[in-house]
Amino acid sequence: MSPAAPWRRLWSTIIPRLLSHWPTLALAYAFGLSAVAASVLAPWPLKFIIDNVLAGEPLPGALAPWRQALSAPTLVLGLAGVAAAIALIGALASAAEKVLNARIRERLTLSVRDAVLAHIETLPLIFGTRHRSGELVMRVVDDVHQVVRLLTKTLPVVARHLLTSLAVLVAMFWLQPSMGLLGLGLVVLLSTLVRGYAGTLRRASRDKRHHEGQVAALAQEIIRGLPSVQAMGLEGQVRGRFRAVNARSLACGVHETQVAVGMERVMQIANGVAVAAVIGAGGWFVLKAQLSLGELTICASYMVQLLKPVEKINELASAIARGVARGEQLALLLSQPPAVSDPPGATVVRRGRARGRIRLQGVSYAYPPAQRGAVPRPVLERVDLSLEPGSFTVLEGPSGAGKSTLLYLLLRLMDPDQGELSLDGVPYRRMRIRALRAQIAVMLQDTHIFAGTLREALATPGADKEQTLWQALEDVALGEFVRALPDGLDTALGECAGNLSGGQRARLSLARALLARRPVLLLDEPLANVDGASQEIILAALRRLRGRRTCLAVSHQPALRACADRILYLKHARLLSTARPVDSGHSEHGRASL
Repeated sequence: MSPAAPWRRLWSTIIPRLLSHWPTLALAYAFGLSAVAASVLAPWPLKFIIDNVLAGEPLPGALAPWRQALSAPTLVLGLAGVAAAIALIGALASAAEKVLNARIRERLTLSVRDAVLAHIETLPLIFGTRHRSGELVMRVVDDVHQVVRLLTKTLPVVARHLLTSLAVLVAMFWLQPSMGLLGLGLVVLLSTLVRGYAGTLRRASRDKRHHEGQVAALAQEIIRGLPSVQAMGLEGQVRGRFRAVNARSLACGVHETQVAVGMERVMQIANGVAVAAVIGAGGWFVLKAQLSLGELTICASYMVQLLKPVEKINELASAIARGVARGEQLALLLSQPPAVSDPPGATVVRRGRARGRIRLQGVSYAYPPAQRGAVPRPVLERVDLSLEPGSFTVLEGPSGAGKSTLLYLLLRLMDPDQGELSLDGVPYRRMRIRALRAQIAVMLQDTHIFAGTLREALATPGADKEQTLWQALEDVALGEFVRALPDGLDTALGECAGNLSGGQRARLSLARALLARRPVLLLDEPLANVDGASQEIILAALRRLRGRRTCLAVSHQPALRACADRILYLKHARLLSTARPVDSGHSEHGRASL
């Protein structure tokens, strides 16, 4: 991949969304141009007062009759009023530009965050294991904010400064070419200084951003694992690790500040030199009668405007460096290819619901090696399997044998390296991903339930009637428990439903899967980490499903075999069948012919 490829992906994500706001964007820039024009015109009324009223010189061109028609005090008041009007117009235009840009910024941030999250949802499962969740949260929240801020706030400010500087330099050349050359030389000098510091500041900002991500990731891990930390008495050890990570982040932050302060110091010195040069050169031209006092006032005012970016050069350069550093990380994330994607002309399930016949033919899969050059370890090799409508199959095997990988392939969270999966005779790769997954309900071992209410936790398309929700809860023996709660279905659940027991979370997860009413049901260790009473409840619910859905259950629990039509065993990447309950020696294994 070329270095520019990630940036192209980033801009292709952001720019179309930015341009969709073009009417507001154009209006904002129109107000910005008005503010620039006001700032350029602002010193001219004072110039006329000094030269044409106080010094008595005639007004130029069409303004000459006004000097004779109006008294000096009236003319001064009139010019003061013009100055006030210009200042008012400039202030209103600047405020309007900021409001419109803020509106664009908030809408664009929402849109881009949604796009980045949608992209993360398509990434391979291995990506999530190699990147800490806290870092990915920083990408979605902070990196998007900084990049959008760069485009909708920092760059418009830079553009306004550039336009103002250009207009000011043109005016100075018109008044006195030598003063224009002096102003241009100062701008070139400042640009050179900024360019010299930009690379160092950008690297310092990138390092700080990297360590901030590590701090956020570790903090999230500590908070999520707080019960384990407390139970094992690891508070001091965890805090020590957290302090070490924070110390590295602190060192990077101090270094970034030192670079920024050094640049600011140099800019302030350059500012003082520039002011001295303008005063000296302007006074010389006045003495030589090549510049009037009013024109000297304009040049001095313009030089202040030229130096305004210098006053904010630290802030602007830091914002640009920060935005670019965040953009680099965001671009790399967006350049990651999705695990699976819809092919051209992908089909949907006929009549909207599948029969539930799934076939795997010669399916093989190996996870990419963690280290470059290492040999991939096969997880599945030439697996053949047929799941018939209404059948209940239990899959057993040692940890790491590939059982969860098989479930992920059935859900098409990834594609096999070799072989083919099909649903009702239609190859997976020819079906739309959403249409395929809409036929499969799943109960995973690591049940994730979002914070919210019980009603929201059970939310499933087509199951929004309250009677349906209560029936699902009754099926998993949670109806009486929920009715006893003060708020019933509107009871608030904590993060990951931490205020429910492990058995209650498992039963709630099963109820959610049952509510989906999909022809295929995949179960990943449905009896793991639950008490005996919850096991019996889950088994009873699964027995009622026999013959009604295509079920595949991954389990180490012997109790689940009572529900099974057949039992399969996965070992050494091969799928084996067993004619009777699996014993400790697995002596009855034979290659599955299914």
